[in-house]
Amino acid sequence: MSLRTRLSALLAAGTGLAALLTGGPATAVAAEPAQATEAAGAKAVFTNRVANFNVCNPCRWPNPAEHVNEIVEQVIKYRPQVIALEEICVGETRALRNALAHRGYTYYVAHGSVTRTSRNCFPYGSSFGNAILSAAPLTNKVNHRYAVGGSEPRGYIAADTTIAGKKTRVFATHLAQSGQRDARSEELRELLPATSGRQNAIVLGDFNADPSYPEMRPVWETFRDADPACGPEQNRPPCQPTAQASSYPKKFDYVLLPKSGLFTAPSLGVHDTFSDHDLVHADLRVR
Repeated sequence: MSLRTRLSALLAAGTGLAALLTGGPATAVAAEPAQATEAAGAKAVFTNRVANFNVCNPCRWPNPAEHVNEIVEQVIKYRPQVIALEEICVGETRALRNALAHRGYTYYVAHGSVTRTSRNCFPYGSSFGNAILSAAPLTNKVNHRYAVGGSEPRGYIAADTTIAGKKTRVFATHLAQSGQRDARSEELRELLPATSGRQNAIVLGDFNADPSYPEMRPVWETFRDADPACGPEQNRPPCQPTAQASSYPKKFDYVLLPKSGLFTAPSLGVHDTFSDHDLVHADLRVR
């Protein structure tokens, strides 16, 4: 087992070793154990943990059912209160929710379909896009398809839920593919105003952009990454890469918190998975 994998596993247990994982000084991220609680009739989740995971739609072949099982195992392994998923179908999301319930975990679902593709969703219907799973109910759901999607439709989904005992507005998005900078810029012009003025906002997603890319500059005006080693001037270690997107790994997957918002992120983790993207999580603390 690699050092990174062992550290990620320890972080998943709430040990707060994020400074070691990121390679930064020990004081960069304070220890903060994840807060696990158990709802009536359901197994415990970490109520202050949020996560993002691009589940790699092409990875579902040749066994789509096994792909759902692989996602289930990742959710159970890290037990987030909220997790955003990219490249997932409506039918897969329902199958995922049902499989988790069978294992004793209750999750509510909001799906943000942006296109219909039977080829990418067979045998789970044809509605394809993003999803939010939350251990607390999801309300005030909004599904938004970007006017400019690049080579394929993209969008965001937003909903209210509860994280660490606080009402939170969660946004989950997937921006245009690598190499489509202009499209990502246009998409951010639609996403960021929707988050404006919300101290309780959290943005999760695969941005297909390193922190230093020009289109990310408006993001850093109001948000910071949960990983303190990642920002507009830092997109290489100790900032942890999250995607095998080209000849070298890149930081594409984010947990974004408003700079003056409700939460800090004392611990976090970046975890190897079956996907071409890592699962990223952050354990939050109310200021």
